Amino acid sequence: MTLNTLNHALPIVAAAYGRKFGVAVQVGGSEAKTDGRVIHLPSLSGEAEKTLAYGYLAHEAGHVRLTDFTLRRHAQPLGRFFEGVLEDVRIETAMIRAYPGTRSTLDAVIDHLIAEGRMQAVSADDPPAQLLGNAVLMLARHRYREQPALAPQAQVADRVLAQVFGRVFVTQLRALMTEIPALRDTAETMALAQRMLALVESAAQHDAPRTESAERSTEREAPSTDHDGRGTEPEAPSTQRDAPSTEYPVLGAKDEAQQAAQEALSATDEALPDDLFAIIGAALQAQAGSSHGEMPTVETFEGDAVRGIIALQRAKGHSAQLSARLQGVVQSERLTRSRTVRQGRQLSAQHLHRAGVGDARIFRQRDQQTAPNTALHLLVDLSGSMRGGADRIALDEAMALALALEPINGVSRAVSAFPSLNGRSDRVTRLLGHGDRLAQHARAFVQSARGGTPMTGALWFAAADLLAQAAPRKVLITLSDGEPNQRSSVLDLIARARTAGIELIGIGIQHEVGHLFPVAIRIDDVADLKRTLFQVAEQLLLSHRH
Repeated sequence: MTLNTLNHALPIVAAAYGRKFGVAVQVGGSEAKTDGRVIHLPSLSGEAEKTLAYGYLAHEAGHVRLTDFTLRRHAQPLGRFFEGVLEDVRIETAMIRAYPGTRSTLDAVIDHLIAEGRMQAVSADDPPAQLLGNAVLMLARHRYREQPALAPQAQVADRVLAQVFGRVFVTQLRALMTEIPALRDTAETMALAQRMLALVESAAQHDAPRTESAERSTEREAPSTDHDGRGTEPEAPSTQRDAPSTEYPVLGAKDEAQQAAQEALSATDEALPDDLFAIIGAALQAQAGSSHGEMPTVETFEGDAVRGIIALQRAKGHSAQLSARLQGVVQSERLTRSRTVRQGRQLSAQHLHRAGVGDARIFRQRDQQTAPNTALHLLVDLSGSMRGGADRIALDEAMALALALEPINGVSRAVSAFPSLNGRSDRVTRLLGHGDRLAQHARAFVQSARGGTPMTGALWFAAADLLAQAAPRKVLITLSDGEPNQRSSVLDLIARARTAGIELIGIGIQHEVGHLFPVAIRIDDVADLKRTLFQVAEQLLLSHRH
């Protein structure tokens, strides 16, 4: 097991992405999906699958951040398909602009689909709906999402679209698509998609024959452009096009183009190309591994303001003496200490006698101790077995410890409770975040016991939180009065967290936790919790240099 085993684990990286993008991410189970608020990823073990998962996460984060899900989608399948392609390009471009590193993450998804043969060049033999959908997808992504891997497919799409739908149609379609970079929101995306659909409807309804010379004239009047506005070289004319008969009506070609447009318009969702990230989601789900726990999402709890003030007053009474002691510990550790060395600018009077016996250590050097530089996360088990007062005491003492540590420079602390407010294992409740002042969040500590003991997910959450902190020392303290729901996954995660440099301490309330945590303390009277927590904090600060 390497040092990076936990740091590079999918739940940890996914949590980092979630924090970076400002979205909620949940890892576990077997589904890859988003409900417009939370992005769900299955548990995965293979590195290739993780690469896809990161691309999927970045893409779906773009939708969560930027797509207006309240707008009504087009009633026609082809219209919805155009909306999806344009919105995907818009939100990915915006994500890359805000987070340049996501370009390679997102492009890796297309590279994978090409390698798997899922994004092959279109063919004139394809059904019109598949041909038009895939051509629009490849042209939009190559020219306006700037994905060079799709250059061959885009080149073929241009040629085959003109062959099946007519060059005038392609010229007009490309003119509309030049507006993609200017799209500012989902409403504008849907409006452009409607205009593209109207172009197909016009092609399907138009029954007047066109001559090839007319099509060439239209093409010259509306030269094609690439994504940066520069003209592209026109396709070399065929021998047939230059023949003297080019002024004759091309009735057969026109009939076929009109029929192709009509078939595309009448296509069902199943007849259109699959959504790219639906394909990736299905691939992730197919590779989902077994998981006894998951990375939960975090929920906030406002609580009762009046009861919060009362709880804060209790905490102040409990923590006043401890706060003074802890600050005294830190101050004494920071006092300038001196030691004797062999050379320097200041002599140590009490050690001058060493010179007579050949000991050159007669100079005094002062050392300045540094701040503790410790990040601490306290997990509070609020499972149903904590009812009857233990839950209230545990929350009070967690609050008192957080308050005592608040003024100490170099120490940051966070407090979370599990399971969620309604007993769900896929969420934890944030009571206090790093950098938060307790007075503003005291009401969140007014809670009660509920549900089971989903400790694995809570440990994932706390470990991810600690790994995101800059402090070199990271400490995770867990208060619990019972066995976790999945003991084996808890043991596995604790081992991985230790390898990643996280110190883990378990405090068992009338329960032995030594078989779980490398440092374990048992208290048989819940009233002793305050003293135990304070002793642990004191020892942590005393040992921060070792």
